[in-house]
Amino acid sequence: MSTEAEHVYLDATDTVVTVRDRLSGLRGKRVLLIWSSGGNLRRKLDLVLIQREAYRRAIQLAIVSGEPSLQSFAAELNISCFSSIEISERQRWKRGRHKVFLPRYHKPSADLLAEDLEFMRARRNRHSPWRVFLERLIALALLFGAVGAAMYTVLPGAVVTITLQKEEISVVFDIVADRKVTTVDAAKGVIPAETIRATVETTATIPTSGSVWLDSVSAAAAVTFTNLGSARVSVPRGTILGTSAGEPILFETVADVVVPAGAGQRVDAAVVAMDSYRGSIGNVGPGMINIVLGGLADHVSVINLTSAAGGSNRSVKTVAVADQDKLLDILRIQLQSLAYEQIRGDLPENQIIIIESIKIEEERKEWTEYSADVGTMTSELSLSMRAVVSALAIDDRYGRQLLLARLKAAVPPEKQLLLDSVSYTRGPFSQSRADSQISFTVTGSASVIAKLDSNLLGEQLAGATMKEARQLLDANPNISSIDPPQIELFPSTLQRMPQLAVRIDVQVRDNQ
Repeated sequence: MSTEAEHVYLDATDTVVTVRDRLSGLRGKRVLLIWSSGGNLRRKLDLVLIQREAYRRAIQLAIVSGEPSLQSFAAELNISCFSSIEISERQRWKRGRHKVFLPRYHKPSADLLAEDLEFMRARRNRHSPWRVFLERLIALALLFGAVGAAMYTVLPGAVVTITLQKEEISVVFDIVADRKVTTVDAAKGVIPAETIRATVETTATIPTSGSVWLDSVSAAAAVTFTNLGSARVSVPRGTILGTSAGEPILFETVADVVVPAGAGQRVDAAVVAMDSYRGSIGNVGPGMINIVLGGLADHVSVINLTSAAGGSNRSVKTVAVADQDKLLDILRIQLQSLAYEQIRGDLPENQIIIIESIKIEEERKEWTEYSADVGTMTSELSLSMRAVVSALAIDDRYGRQLLLARLKAAVPPEKQLLLDSVSYTRGPFSQSRADSQISFTVTGSASVIAKLDSNLLGEQLAGATMKEARQLLDANPNISSIDPPQIELFPSTLQRMPQLAVRIDVQVRDNQ
C-alpha cells in the first residue's frame, strides 16, 4: 500500500454514490477524506457504506473533520479522524472495521445502491432463535464427526519390525597378473603387473668345514702277558695287539719280552698305537687291549690293566668347495629378502609384491668376493655380494574389483548384496608358462538379503486386522521366518492396522 495519502475533498453536493465513484480509481492506497461543513454526508450509515467500499478497494481510510458527530461515528467504526491535514500526516492511522452491523432503527436513504439495500434487508430478516440454535447444533455435530473421522484416520500408528531373508554366496576364480598388459580384462581375469627392480648388496660369514691333519701323537699303554702253557714264551718287539670292541685299534710292542715258563706266569710290556691309529683314537680304557694277533695267540694272553693315554690329534680348518657354495646360496636368499623390503617400502599402500616372482636378475663376477679361496687354512669364510633383484607387483584393488563383479553377477535378481560383508582371500601365486605372467586364485564370499519395498508393504497392511496382517507378513517370501515379525500398535487398544499407510513404520532389523 502506498505510504503517501491521496486527499479527496468532499463538497456539499457529494453523496455516498459519488464518493464511491471517486474511490474506484484509488485501489490499494491511503485516502484522506476531507469533509466540508454543511454537506449531505452526516449520518453514521453514510460513513459505514463509505468504509465498506474502501475495504472492497483495499483502501486505508481516514477523515478530516471538526464536527463532533462525525468524530464520534469515526471512533465507533475505528476510523482515524483528524482535525487537520497536518495532524493526519504526523499521527498513525487506524485500520477500520470491515464487518459493521447497523442497528435496526437506521433506515437507508433513497440514494443507496441496490446491493446496499439488499444487504440491509438481509440483516433485518434474521432467522428465529430456535432455528439458529438447531443450525448451530447440526454444525457442531458435523464438526465433531469430521474431527473424529480425521483422528481415526490420522492419529493411529503402527511399527512393524521385520528381518529380511539372508544367505551367503561365494565365488572362486583365477586371476593372471601380466606385466605386458596395461588394462584390466574382467572377462579373461587378467590384470596388469609391474616389474620393479632393486640393486642390493650384503655380506655374510660362515665357519669352514674342511680340515688338514698335521702331526699326531700315538697313545701308549702298559699290558700284561700271561703264559698259557708250561714252556717259556718269547714276545718279540713289534708284536701286534688289538682291541675287541667295535672296530679294532691296533697296538705294537716296543721291546722284546720273555714270559717265564709255567702256566699263569706273567710279564709286563709297553705298547704304542700303530701309525694308522695315531691320535686320540688310541686312548682306550682298561681291559680293551685283549687280543694277540699272529702265532703267539695260542701261547700267551694279553690285557691292559690301565687306560691307554697320550694320543692326540693336530688338525686345522680349511675352506672347502661346499663352503663357498653354501655361502653363495645364503647370500642369494638374503639379497632377495633385502630387495623385498626395499621395494615394499617404496610401493603405494594398495600395491603388493608377488613374493613368488622375486628373483636375482643379474649377478657379476666382480660383484662376488670371497674372503679366502678353496683350501685356505681358516676357520671362517666371508662373502660380499651385490645383485640386481626383480619382482612383479600388482594393484590389489584390481583383484577386489574382479571379485565384486563376480559376486554381483551371482546375486539373484530379487536380492541385494551387502557390501560390508564381502570377504577377499588371495591364494598362493604360481609361475605361468609365460615368464611375464603370474597366476593366483581368489576366493570371495558375501551376504545377500532380500529386497523389500517398505511403502508397498505398508499399503498392503493398511486397514488390515491383526490376524490378516500376520498372515500377510508370514506369506511374504522376503521376510525371515526364523526371526518372526513384530507388530506394535499406537494406541495399543486398537485391533486393526492404521488406515493410512504413511502411519505404518516398517523397520528392518540389522541381521548382518
